[in-house]
Amino acid sequence: MKISVRSIFQAHWATLRNFGETRTSRTDIVVFYGVPAAAAVASYYYCVAFSSEVYSASISVFAIFSALLFSVQVAMYGVFRADRKTTNDAILNEDEQRDAEETRRLLREVNANVSYLILLSCVGVTVIVVFVAAPIPTKFEAATLIFLYLHFLLTVAMVLKRAHEVFDAEYAIPLRFTNKNGSVKK
Repeated sequence: MKISVRSIFQAHWATLRNFGETRTSRTDIVVFYGVPAAAAVASYYYCVAFSSEVYSASISVFAIFSALLFSVQVAMYGVFRADRKTTNDAILNEDEQRDAEETRRLLREVNANVSYLILLSCVGVTVIVVFVAAPIPTKFEAATLIFLYLHFLLTVAMVLKRAHEVFDAEYAIPLRFTNKNGSVKK
């Protein structure tokens, strides 16, 4: 089905594991879902409510982030498609190939996370519009918004850290230029 987002959820969920492991990390589940849920339950229990300005600002925040996250995906694709130069040194080529494969794996995970964040932004906007339009108890609205914001913020922090690693690794690669005769100089 063309509108199914199940693959986005599955890909994002698969990133919630420690590097090199296949099992989902319980710590990641607690951090990314448990902490926002606990904060939401606490806000519901203590009857937290937000002013109407918070809802309009939240729509703007989620809408702007979804556009920015699309541009992050384009930038990541540019890193992925970057030319990989080879040298006459087989050992160096093997090291660079291994690094490029690790970068590709990390970019794939970051792409899954960014796609998830874009989807979460769209869901956030939709939920907030429903809150503005429908008579829903304010403490439920606040709890939902707190969950969305915390979950979103924690996931953005994860993406930021991973994107930093990818881009930093790309910036660390020595530049090589080819002479007119085809030899490589550094």
